[in-house]
Amino acid sequence: MDSPFGYRQYILPWLILGGIALLQAMNGTRFIYAACFKLIHKYYGISRVQLNNLIVASESGRLLESISSFASEHLPAWMILIIGLIFGSIGYGVQFLCIIYHDEFAFNLSYQQILLLNFIAGNSICWINTYCELVAIRNFKHSHENIMALASSYSGFSGKIYTCFVEGLKGKKLLGSSNSSIFFLLCCVAPAMIGLVLAMLNCVEVTECEEAKLFPFMLVISIVTGVYATIIEPYTQLSPKLRVVSLVLVVMLPFVVALLVTANQLILEILWGIKVMPERDRSCQGLKDTIIDDKRKKESNTEDGDTKTLVKTVDFWLFYLMNVCGTTLGMVYLSNLDIICDLKGYHEASFLMATSSFSLFFGKIFSVIFSWEKSFKSKAATSVMLIMMPMPLAFFLLIGNSNACLYISTGIIGTGTGAINVIIAASTSEFIGSPVSFVHQTIVGSNVPIGILLFGYLAAHSYQREGEHDRKICMGVLKCHQLIFTVWGPISFIGTMLSFVLNLRMRRKHSQ
Repeated sequence: MDSPFGYRQYILPWLILGGIALLQAMNGTRFIYAACFKLIHKYYGISRVQLNNLIVASESGRLLESISSFASEHLPAWMILIIGLIFGSIGYGVQFLCIIYHDEFAFNLSYQQILLLNFIAGNSICWINTYCELVAIRNFKHSHENIMALASSYSGFSGKIYTCFVEGLKGKKLLGSSNSSIFFLLCCVAPAMIGLVLAMLNCVEVTECEEAKLFPFMLVISIVTGVYATIIEPYTQLSPKLRVVSLVLVVMLPFVVALLVTANQLILEILWGIKVMPERDRSCQGLKDTIIDDKRKKESNTEDGDTKTLVKTVDFWLFYLMNVCGTTLGMVYLSNLDIICDLKGYHEASFLMATSSFSLFFGKIFSVIFSWEKSFKSKAATSVMLIMMPMPLAFFLLIGNSNACLYISTGIIGTGTGAINVIIAASTSEFIGSPVSFVHQTIVGSNVPIGILLFGYLAAHSYQREGEHDRKICMGVLKCHQLIFTVWGPISFIGTMLSFVLNLRMRRKHSQ
């Protein structure tokens, strides 16, 4: 009988695919600011406006993704991962240690130091994402783009996974309290553990893999995982520890499939002597180098002159402002759900957060399904326009003080934000009309921190200004956010109109 490595073409693709998805789930740490606001406020004495600045610092760190992409051309993949893990450990680990030993050593971080740490933590996400992309290119040469889009959708419920772990370890009362420093520790340890395991798996290359069959199965597994994590799990009558175990088992379904596929092959060989080998695709040889070389050629063809020309085009600014008024505005709303949760009580808050996670995750999943089609990129502008159409209505519905309107609007905004994120990531070159270079990537990505700075500041300032002067706590969703929703609705409508104009211009281009 062959050694276990003889079955690597069966087990390794699923193990690596599961590792990438799990690393993406552990790497989506935007939720930490909402989960730990009371903790940060207690130890650092910062306001909501200052918290929004921390989010901007983290998103600004993501702007330097071009550095990790450039480094990936000159450094081995494992080093890219190590750099990302070190940055994450510094960004979150230092804050955790300072909070834990705050009373013992009487050491306080300045606000500027906290901003720097969050900038570093945000940049760590770029390095880890770049590593995942390198692993996908190396092992899934024909379908790495779809694999990465699918794996990145797991970041949609990373907050759910971390929260479930904390509930299992410390109980529900810890959530949102001033003792929730364990979130910072988990954000250091979890990506490091999974990343190092994935690095060891990546040492053995997948030489033969039926990628055409792998992606549909993984898509089904992702949908099952999302349904359980966001719909079924919150209402299961299990103890917190059993809920953690059940969620871990569901998230690790790709690893279970790897074992089942290998066991099936072993049974076929032992009982009937049948050895089913995947069909070798000789075109895969050297395809990884071809992909990277093509990417380098496109980027080398884009000089500073092309960048100056790009920022002078109407299509670029339509695309840029559409992003600001669309996905970025949706991200700001979702990041402010914790305030609404505080006002609604724990039970209703859990349902609202589940609605947010569910809609964001499945918005990404549905976009991945559509992007599977070869002709999808030519229809990207139309898809974005159709998805953005109900979003202004969702913001206007929020003005009414109704739970039903709140849940419906959260579902619409979450689904739209997740779906548009995936479409834009896959079709940026189609929107801007030129290959996406490192410079272009940074310019386009700058809409996120700028939008969060503007819209998040409005929300935080309104929350503080309209709150009670004594405790700075708003009483009721209407009093806290009525003005903000009245402003955000027209902004979202402007984004929808921009997407309509951009779609008309792109259709005219294609017809010519």
